Amino acid sequence: MKKPSELWDLERLLTERRRNIDRKYDPRYSHLAEVLGRLLHEKRLSEEDLRGLGGDKLDLIRSFARFLVESIA
Repeated sequence: MKKPSELWDLERLLTERRRNIDRKYDPRYSHLAEVLGRLLHEKRLSEEDLRGLGGDKLDLIRSFARFLVESIA
């Protein structure tokens, strides 16, 4: 970087990137099924990783993962 304005451009880029990640992986309990469904869809988690969760929660997570597949297609 040669100019101070380039540093501000980088700061804006990093801030936007952080906001996108925060929205995508919302840590609140009320969004847990969506986050886990997204991770399952992205193959960052496997169904084996979710072993031990109750059937209702697994169904909700799988349902959200299917929704992501269908929304992309």
